[in-house]
Amino acid sequence: MTDAESTDSQTDPKVPESAGPSLRQMVSLWLPLAVSIIMMVLEPSAINIALGRTMEPELALAAYGVAFSLALLVEAPIIMLLDASVARSIDGEAFRLMRRFTLLLGLIVTAVGLLVSLTPLYTLIVEGLMNIPEDVAARARPTMQILAFGPLPIAWRRAHQGVLIRANRTGMVTVATGVRLVTLAAALFGGLMLFPSGGAVVAGLAMDISVTVEAVLITWATRPILRTGAFKGGHEREQGPRTMRALWQFYRPLAITSILRQMTRPVLNAGIAAAGMARASLAAWPVAWGFAILIAGPAWSLQQLTTALAVDEMAYRRVRVFALSLSGLFSLLLAVVAFTPLYGLVMGGIYNLSLELQELARPALQLMSVYPVLLGTQSVLRGVLIRAGNTGVVRSAMTVNVLTLAAMVLAGVRFFSLTGVMVAAIAVLAGAVAELVWLLWRSRS
Repeated sequence: MTDAESTDSQTDPKVPESAGPSLRQMVSLWLPLAVSIIMMVLEPSAINIALGRTMEPELALAAYGVAFSLALLVEAPIIMLLDASVARSIDGEAFRLMRRFTLLLGLIVTAVGLLVSLTPLYTLIVEGLMNIPEDVAARARPTMQILAFGPLPIAWRRAHQGVLIRANRTGMVTVATGVRLVTLAAALFGGLMLFPSGGAVVAGLAMDISVTVEAVLITWATRPILRTGAFKGGHEREQGPRTMRALWQFYRPLAITSILRQMTRPVLNAGIAAAGMARASLAAWPVAWGFAILIAGPAWSLQQLTTALAVDEMAYRRVRVFALSLSGLFSLLLAVVAFTPLYGLVMGGIYNLSLELQELARPALQLMSVYPVLLGTQSVLRGVLIRAGNTGVVRSAMTVNVLTLAAMVLAGVRFFSLTGVMVAAIAVLAGAVAELVWLLWRSRS
């Protein structure tokens, strides 16, 4: 059923409401995106596995974790370009505007990353505000400088992926992400063989190379769609921004949402550094979080699924059932690993964590087993809001998340004798619950 038919069904009482997307339609659109997400979240796991086998694994893991969290904060304004492109690249003219907007935003973000990593701002932020140990901060700085060049190809790729999703050609997204992951692994392990003491710096270079390769492939894949206009929406009344100013007004709340989301990483690292067993926790938390998001990651793509398919109430209900069922399975899978002997096989055998770090991370991972359900539910609600253009609600919900997370970090450090890993896990879950409650309230108001 096209968007135009959906609108007619709402305005003409003689036309029945759509039955919503079929299970096959939802799976065919979601599965390639989910596989792509899984491969993307495998990246930090691959990096953690590699760095865990270097000459100074604890220092390398901590340094990369700090650099990556700061790089993601700088990169934050471009993260929601995918969702914006899915929602608003309705034809060739709209996409050309989106592409110009993406290029400008990507260049600005790259400049900000270089400014932070090459000036005294780095010391002020990392050693001053985040309270990261001096040796970890020193190792993280060159990695941050290298990662500053990643946002431009990432932004370009995200804008073009929106075209592929609108044209229901998500299979190429999976292929490109697979090539990205293979490129990352080859560059990472090859670099560490040539420069065994390179550690986090080699990881940063491998990341930049892999995202550039992926951007090239996605750009190539969109060329036939752009020539034929196959991504054009079927809804004749569907409108998108036609000026840079209008596009910025639509996108600004999404950019702020991403900035707020990525602010949580430095806040968490600062809390970990101020809590018990700080140094070990800085090494253990990226591994625990990386594995949790590996399992929960496919729930994130449910946001694009909802944005693309929730054209009316019946479609929304079908998407919601599909999304919550999947999210529940992901939570069950994470719990099976966290609460059974599989944990030792995964963390010790695959990630090569020491027994001390395994014991440190386990309670946090057990607590995080509910995270996939929270993420999946949030994704559905955000997808509906973005499709309707209510991006301000998405922003305010993330504001609630960040404020709650920061408050929990502060409380955990000041009033409880917790390890840094547990402070981080409790804060992440509290923030996610607060955001979900806000989204539910605003969606019904």
